[in-house]
Amino acid sequence: MKQDSRKETRANKLAATVQGAGVASRLFRLLKTLGLAVLLLGLAVFFLRAGLPWYVGAGLIAIAAGIVVFDVIVLRRTAAVDLNAPVEPAVGDVEPEPGEVLVDTIPAVMQYGKTRSVAVLETGKVLTPENALLITDKAIWAVTVPLPGVNQVVAGTDIGKWQWMSAYQDIIHGLREMISTLSLHEVLKQGRGKRLMGLDEIKSATTLPFTQTISLTRADGKSFGYSIRLKEDYQRAKDIFNIP
Repeated sequence: MKQDSRKETRANKLAATVQGAGVASRLFRLLKTLGLAVLLLGLAVFFLRAGLPWYVGAGLIAIAAGIVVFDVIVLRRTAAVDLNAPVEPAVGDVEPEPGEVLVDTIPAVMQYGKTRSVAVLETGKVLTPENALLITDKAIWAVTVPLPGVNQVVAGTDIGKWQWMSAYQDIIHGLREMISTLSLHEVLKQGRGKRLMGLDEIKSATTLPFTQTISLTRADGKSFGYSIRLKEDYQRAKDIFNIP
């Protein structure tokens, strides 16, 4: 399922705003850096004319060039991010079991307890972008509903996290569209499905006090924790997993 870039959804506007603000901030920073670089170059010339060792002036020139180059690189990386690049379908085996059917969904979730993203020079990717859970009659799956920038870090900002916080309705609507128009196999493929565990593998299901989070532990001891954005979905998750 490809995200329609023509739709002015809240998630789309949020991603574009983050990138636009990042570019504007970097442009302003670059202007200040250029002013500092000019000052450093002036000092370098002054020190050289004053007879100080050449490496003092050379060091100031190198610093001036370095800070300008750094800001230019960060600016270009921020501006070059394609927010509408489609989330590529999963390449691994996400084939559901024969006869496996979808029973329920928990939209607008965010995994916790793991490193969520990595970034270099304020641009990077989200390692755990999944934002919905699917419960079938045989297993629990995590999927990523495609939204602009859902798996990207732009200007040091995890866009998927902000979409979970303030554009969760787009996650809900996107998931509804996926499950109403695609087969279970295609939903898992387009949403880069991750099979967390079979229903018969669930060792325990718990919540954290004073939060809307659930933790599912597999028979082998591996746990998966998710924060659930809406209270009604959190309550439904508790009912699904028989959590008091």
